Amino acid sequence: MIFSLDEDLCHLKLADSQNGIPAIAIHDESDDNSERATEFSAPSTKGTQLSSSTEPIPFQNGPKARRRSSVLERFPITTPPHTRRVSITPTSLKPDGNLWSDQKLKSARNLKDFSPVRVLGKGAYGKVILVRDLTTSKLYAMKQLKKAEIIFTNQENVDENSDEHKDSSALFKRIERTFAERTILSELEHPNIVKLFYSFHDNSKLYLLLQYIPGGELFFHLKEHGTLDEDTVAFYAAEISCALKFLHDKGIVYRDLKPENCLLDQNGHLVLTDFGLSKKSVAQMESDAGLKEDNNIMELHSIIGTPEYCAPEILQGLSYTKNCDWYSLGCLVYDMLVGKPPYTGANHKIILSKIQKQNVKLPYYLSDGMKDMLGALLKKEQGKRWDVDNYWRVAQNKTTKARKKRKAGQERTSGYTAHFVFRKINWKKLESGELQNSESGPIVPLITDWALAENFDTEFTSMSYEHDCNETNDLNIPNASDVFKGFSYKASGSYLDRYF
Repeated sequence: MIFSLDEDLCHLKLADSQNGIPAIAIHDESDDNSERATEFSAPSTKGTQLSSSTEPIPFQNGPKARRRSSVLERFPITTPPHTRRVSITPTSLKPDGNLWSDQKLKSARNLKDFSPVRVLGKGAYGKVILVRDLTTSKLYAMKQLKKAEIIFTNQENVDENSDEHKDSSALFKRIERTFAERTILSELEHPNIVKLFYSFHDNSKLYLLLQYIPGGELFFHLKEHGTLDEDTVAFYAAEISCALKFLHDKGIVYRDLKPENCLLDQNGHLVLTDFGLSKKSVAQMESDAGLKEDNNIMELHSIIGTPEYCAPEILQGLSYTKNCDWYSLGCLVYDMLVGKPPYTGANHKIILSKIQKQNVKLPYYLSDGMKDMLGALLKKEQGKRWDVDNYWRVAQNKTTKARKKRKAGQERTSGYTAHFVFRKINWKKLESGELQNSESGPIVPLITDWALAENFDTEFTSMSYEHDCNETNDLNIPNASDVFKGFSYKASGSYLDRYF
């Protein structure tokens, strides 16, 4: 078992679980500050389920609360036995047309080449700032990661007698997770995935120069609209599905799908961003390296993500696969239609308890087709959940055969792209990227000036950025440059030309 049992929830089990494995709860220090004074008790089911009279939640009833991704280092995770770790740091990769060495980039790009415009967002390790290239006047989204937060993360929470404290590779593992986002994004090119153009670092921070998406977060637009109609939801669900399928085919699990990580471009098309919690499978890495693959190498164990959108197996501390992303998609689709995720709560414990004790009640105003899709994606057990990757597209001769009535709980084997809710989607144009380049999405953001960041929350755009962009020597870590050696990157000239 990779995670200690929570005393309050150890007796709980999934309602439709067959293996009887006890539930496991996430401990989060930030929740302790506000909840420690009150003992946790299982929430009453009275009034917590959506009834047949459930109505959409309009924006005027109150602003939506921003959801926060859980930081991996806050969870005491032990590596499961019989697992192997494979380094994915760029130092182990052979240089190609897209990878530049740190030495070659020293004279190429640095912080002084960019002028800050305004803050776009803030995360656990730093801010995302809109910057302008002083040479070309092009706009980028600069993601900053503080080295101190990465190197000295919660060392006080590590037991002096624990293996992690004694293990000299603990720092390397954190560095490896930091490199993952830069490495993954440098290998991807998809119309619904954010682009990485440069990365570099100085004495105090790491910098990722990303494609600036001026339409802002889907979260921002949900606050404005309250709920979306089914055709709009189906369109964005299709675009997200294309991006997830592309990632899964590359051996990458996203693990943090939520409205805050979905951006809208100037034409109203959805773009996935923030790959800080993504994981490239050992299977894909070994395949790229020409090594032999073993069984169960697609299983993951880290307990990370945003609880409101996490699959139950992640919150329980069980092993999970890329199928967890499709559960998160179900939660996001539900949120767009209803105005909130299927399960909400003040902390992880309450959310987990609701998942275990309650079944999702779908509102009456949803169509039968949408109810059917949500029911297939929001199954609590992995074995009963729609395996979208395997049933993405079913052969025509199979779909034309007489269909037998599917028994309750039986695995769904119908084609995902052929589902009724996607009847208006041209999958061929969508998957090829032609649709994104030729047509507008259902929600076209109002943009008068890209530099104004009008579609980003004023909570961020009103923040000061001077200190963040000028503090370059506030941290003096011995051998810091060696620790992050290989982080610098520049996309090829042809890649840059295509997007500018």
